[in-house]
Amino acid sequence: MGIFRKRSTKFVWLAMLFAVAVAPVIIMGCGEETSSSNVFTYAESSDPASLDPAQVDEVVAINIARYLFDGLVGYDTETSEVVPAVAESWESNSDATEFTFHLRKGVRFSNGSEVKAGDFVYAWSRALAPDTMSSTAYAILQPVMGATDLADGKTDKLTGVEAADDYTLKVTLEFPMADFVSLLGHPVAAPVPKDEVENAQFRFAEHPVGNGPFILTEWKHDDQVVLEKNPDYYGQDASIDQAVARIIPNPATAVAELKAGNVDAVRTIPAGQTEALRNDTSVKFFQGPANAVRFLAFDVTKPPFDNQKVREAFAWDMDSIKIADKVLQGQEYPADGIVPTSIPGHQADVMPYSFDPEQTAKRLEEAGFPGGAGLPPMTLYYPGVGPAADTAQAIQSDLKKSGIQVEITGMDEGAFRDQMLSGGMSLFLISWQADAPSIDSFLFPLFESSNIGATDVFQYANPEVDELLGKARSAPDVNQRTGFYNEAERKILADMPMVPITFGQDAMVYSPRVTNFVHTSLGDIALDKITVSQT
Repeated sequence: MGIFRKRSTKFVWLAMLFAVAVAPVIIMGCGEETSSSNVFTYAESSDPASLDPAQVDEVVAINIARYLFDGLVGYDTETSEVVPAVAESWESNSDATEFTFHLRKGVRFSNGSEVKAGDFVYAWSRALAPDTMSSTAYAILQPVMGATDLADGKTDKLTGVEAADDYTLKVTLEFPMADFVSLLGHPVAAPVPKDEVENAQFRFAEHPVGNGPFILTEWKHDDQVVLEKNPDYYGQDASIDQAVARIIPNPATAVAELKAGNVDAVRTIPAGQTEALRNDTSVKFFQGPANAVRFLAFDVTKPPFDNQKVREAFAWDMDSIKIADKVLQGQEYPADGIVPTSIPGHQADVMPYSFDPEQTAKRLEEAGFPGGAGLPPMTLYYPGVGPAADTAQAIQSDLKKSGIQVEITGMDEGAFRDQMLSGGMSLFLISWQADAPSIDSFLFPLFESSNIGATDVFQYANPEVDELLGKARSAPDVNQRTGFYNEAERKILADMPMVPITFGQDAMVYSPRVTNFVHTSLGDIALDKITVSQT
């Protein structure tokens, strides 16, 4: 695929999808006031691949890294608005091409060294460098002047970032982007200490040194990740002293551990147990919308999916209502486009197709495969277990009724990711979660042709879409910007490189001993806010 530039917002491998732009839910339970010595244990479905903020690209790792590293800004846990973090203030010029961030003094990494502007210059440059192989850096930092040349290996310097002094960071963009600051709450934009990163004795991905509210103290792979409260954190102290993420791949096992009192919360629950757990008085049930979309993806350069009529046949055979309501038991809801309903600028009912097997039959005949006859062998790949597996089985069943025979193959999440990004699949099921509450996060990384070979896993290219996305990113007026994005979405759906199926919802269960359960605007459990009873 040529130069391999990993550019992504976030592919979601896990059974549970996570929110970005919706406000968090804070649930107060009954119980005693807790002390800071409490330990909160929760179940994650997979081991993090890395805890280096430049390399975290799956949900489990991002949600842990978020508490190990603080960037220039964060997100308010109640309103989802951008709030100061390491940067206590910032301003931009009139056309939003130059930003100046003023850093707090006295913010320290857990090794005791002070965080300075140069640490951001180093971290951003390192994340974009080809050798780092970051799957997220380009999606977040692409607007910065020189980011593309650095990511392409044409230079070793990120020209658009400068430490004017120890506490002043200046950022110049390639084009106006008023929403740029909203991207910077992702861990990939957090500072890292150069000496620790380049310490040959340790691998930074395994031994991260951050500046967040927690410090990594233990990581037993495929077993547990232990975080301790950072005693020197510049912000508000966490309400617990320790957070333990236990790696329990089987959601049913995780729920059993919850009921046995061995974990306090489960982030991924079995689809088949949704209603039972919702009505189970021995546990607390949480559900809320997530800014994520589950879709069927095609490699539009490979037969038979280089034939649009074949793609249309598949699209007309997707029963999103059945998948959402029956297969997933309401954990997700039918998609009406690419961009979820909670994202500002969402346009309703934009898809040019719905479930209609008669239309599937018509498209197959127009494609030269009447009743599915003559179609080559096809395999539908999906990651992991749970909702992805259940959804794949439902799709396979419906397609079979229309004469379309597909095999389905579940893969280990890491192997799935590698094969997908290397172009080794022509038909696959995947979910996408945005890193920021914007339409751009759902359209630019996936469908702008410069991302072919990375996050444009469809190998999709449409010059008109590229032009519209470029205009949208540069438009200073929010209404004009939204209009460009909406038009681009309509064109993408008409080309059909993918079929949106469902929008995500977070579903979690937790123990009654959790007295303050906080579901954040980023879709995770707020480890710095959670409290548990000692009784």
